[in-house]
Amino acid sequence: MPNLNLPTNMLSKEQYSALPSLQKEEYIHNLLKEILQLNPSGVTVSDIKKNTYFGHSTIWHHLELLNAKGECLKLEHGDTDVFHLNKAIRHFEELELKGTKLGALYHFDLVENTYGKYLRIQRKRESRTQANITRQGVIIEDDLLDDLINALNKIKESASK
Repeated sequence: MPNLNLPTNMLSKEQYSALPSLQKEEYIHNLLKEILQLNPSGVTVSDIKKNTYFGHSTIWHHLELLNAKGECLKLEHGDTDVFHLNKAIRHFEELELKGTKLGALYHFDLVENTYGKYLRIQRKRESRTQANITRQGVIIEDDLLDDLINALNKIKESASK
């Protein structure tokens, strides 16, 4: 992979180390999203490790979280995982399901990356600080949306019997 583009406002190792734990989590989450945005051809854990002061397990953990939330796409190339940012290009409906056990908001976005356009569905819940944070996400290729709607209708019909 070519040289990694890094944000110009990246904290020094000493500045990062001085942050409280919760701020470190938020910082690395946002930093990795910026790195993904600056490197549209994708990045690997090794790329980031070679160019930053973060350890392999920290980088891997946070990239996996971004992938699980639908923030990025992880593609496996042999024994190497390459991560690509899912950039939101259009926000759709928000469905708020309160009074359920999940008590969550569902966000629908059209996102794109190097490989095309996708529907991203994210489940958000309030954190301890009352901020809505993404807990889970999934991306579905845009050319599969008709198949998804058909599958959901079959599930709906089956559940109502």
